[in-house]
Amino acid sequence: MAPLLQGHRLDPDAGHIPDRQIILDRHCPGRYLFAGVQAGESITNPGGKPMVRTPLRCVILLAAALLLIPAAPAGAQKIDDLAHANKIEYNACKYKAAQMRDEARHYDRARADLPGMEKQAADLQAKLDVLNPKYQSYTGLMEEQKTLNSELPKVEKECQEAWISSLSSACTRRNQITKRLYEEINPELARLRAEMPSLGEERKKVEDTLSVIKMNLQSHQNYLARTTRPTDQQIAEQDGKCQLMELSMGLDSNASKATVTIAATASEGMVGDEVHFGALLSPKDPRTQFGYVWSLNGQVIGGNTASVKTNIPSEGANTVRVVAWRWTGRQWVKTAEASRDITGNPRVQQTVSITGPASVLIQDQPKTIVFEARIMPEVPNEQYGFTWGATGGPRGPMTFNSYTKTQSLSASTPGRYEILVHAWKLVNGKWLLIAKASLPITIEKAASAPPTGRQLSTPRGLAPAGR
Repeated sequence: MAPLLQGHRLDPDAGHIPDRQIILDRHCPGRYLFAGVQAGESITNPGGKPMVRTPLRCVILLAAALLLIPAAPAGAQKIDDLAHANKIEYNACKYKAAQMRDEARHYDRARADLPGMEKQAADLQAKLDVLNPKYQSYTGLMEEQKTLNSELPKVEKECQEAWISSLSSACTRRNQITKRLYEEINPELARLRAEMPSLGEERKKVEDTLSVIKMNLQSHQNYLARTTRPTDQQIAEQDGKCQLMELSMGLDSNASKATVTIAATASEGMVGDEVHFGALLSPKDPRTQFGYVWSLNGQVIGGNTASVKTNIPSEGANTVRVVAWRWTGRQWVKTAEASRDITGNPRVQQTVSITGPASVLIQDQPKTIVFEARIMPEVPNEQYGFTWGATGGPRGPMTFNSYTKTQSLSASTPGRYEILVHAWKLVNGKWLLIAKASLPITIEKAASAPPTGRQLSTPRGLAPAGR
């Protein structure tokens, strides 16, 4: 890379100015936009050499850089690497299988619906055939009525002009037309007109339904004629291809049903004791390669085998976790996981005791007494905490809000009490109980002269100092 370029008027002693510092590849030509350079300033290489080099050198350097790129080893795949190899091919395979099943179902459903649609179309056509003659009869009578009405005036005139009406063909024709119109056609038309509204609605409904069914029927027939149904064997073969991809990608549904449990040589032990753990995978195909990742309290331990040994690191619950992985031939796939706790016990048993007076003599006013909890032995850098309480007396059991090693109480009522303390220590972010202790204390009231005048009331029993 070229040295840092600067504008001519920049002070070399002024320090670096970010918007005027540019790093260029001196071997590759090109145009550059320099932010912060004002009009009239020129940009040059302090070494005085031209910035442009021949394109051939740039190409050679680029090719050398590509050759020097380190290739990742083929086996350098982490055990928790969930690569998505062949995802596109697998999705395409599943889509084709689903499409084949949909096509088969649609074809079977169309073929099954065809007889019913044909029968429904035939029934509607038969119903329409019953309604159509009535409309045809009505139309024919209307045409005949129109023809006869137009002919009647002509024959009526010819009949009137005839010398002998009984012998005139015009009069005979007039009588025939009159009888046909007024005795036959007009009454029949009146009857048909009375039926026409209901017949018209029914006929239109039947025609519309029949039209839709015929279109659907024709569509089904065309579909069945031009479509070849995927056979069950073809669908099974496609599913088989997808299952092979699932195995190669670690998506085998049977493998995902595996479970793992952790066996341990002990469920608890002293801090520092060695414990052996084993991963039990079920079901486990002996032909398949498995790997395991162990962790203790969130920290990876051991190798990638089915067993591991470690020392109990701390007191309290220590969580051991294992994740089982399966090698598919291309990548590691997570199969199952499990965890369990191992309890660590302290090698040096610690105890707690309470120091304080065993008895207190009070007079007219309450008396403050102080108790102190002591842990033996105390370990450097350990953090302790305490919870205090008391039993006995008219107030019953009490708890106090102090979490320190000392507890101050105000004694005001004679009686026998018991001071209680629980000692804790902080381990791995959790408070663990170390031990408990108690101390009996007797509060007695000294004899005094009878009170004179008004006497102030005092608290009863034990109470934290200051109340």
